[in-house]
Order: sequence, then C-alpha cells, then structure tokens
Amino acid sequence: MTGFTILRTNHTGITVSDVEMTLGFFRDVLGFETTEIVHQKGEMVENLTGVPGAEVKLGYVDMPNHRLELLEYITKDGRKVSDLRNCDAGAFHLALEVDDIDAAVAAVTQSGFVPYSAPQTVPNGNRNVYLRHPDGITIEFQITANQLT
Repeated sequence: MTGFTILRTNHTGITVSDVEMTLGFFRDVLGFETTEIVHQKGEMVENLTGVPGAEVKLGYVDMPNHRLELLEYITKDGRKVSDLRNCDAGAFHLALEVDDIDAAVAAVTQSGFVPYSAPQTVPNGNRNVYLRHPDGITIEFQITANQLT
C-alpha cells in the first residue's frame, strides 16, 4: 500500500526551444486549444525545477482528456536539444489516434517532424508511425484496425 491515492493525471510537461512556435503547431496543425504564455522566474521556479536561475515561459495545450504543458527555459547557460533515442531511458512519445494517418503525417511533416518510416502495420492490425521534431519531441500517430475496415 502506498499511503496515498492518485486522483487523476493533471498534465504532461515537455521542454521545447520555442514555446510560441510549438503552441502554434499544436493549435494550427493539430487543432488543439492553447493558452496564453505565462512567464515565471525567481526562487520558487529555481527550487521547483532544480535549475539555478531558471526563468520559464509556459503554455498549455488542451487535448481530449489530457493537457500538455510546454516549457521554454530562458537561461544564460544555453540549452541543448535532447538526443535521446526511443530506446533510451527517459525518452517518451506522445501517441495520438487519428482518422487518416497519411494526412496526419503529411500535415506534421510540413512543420518539421520527420517520420522514422512509413506507417507500419503492427500485430493487432493497427497502423502506427513515429515522427520526430528537431526539438526531440516524438509523436506517434495511430489508426486502429477497426477504422481501417
């Protein structure tokens, strides 16, 4: 027994290089509602994030049954884009079920995402594809087998 209860998932945070650009992608390409950008800095942000001198611009993406928090760190020591591969510990991907996988791939490719391959048929009959953005964000599109029939 853990001694506490998880009530729900609140959000998933993703660090990006340009919060305005990434909010635009989620809003204009994927059609999600987005929020205004909030700027936070100071001791609370440093303590919360564990990043000395942290200054962060935050924006939120409201998705069906989930919320993304996009964080752009404004720091003097520079930033590095993650080079984690899908097999590396700490890597993650955002999986989205779509009604037209080819149209989804075409739309996000125009925004800088690069597919690892053409959509693949997996053992349960679904078609899936992983795409990676230059910021290191990986999105998976999936169309279920029952949508294909």
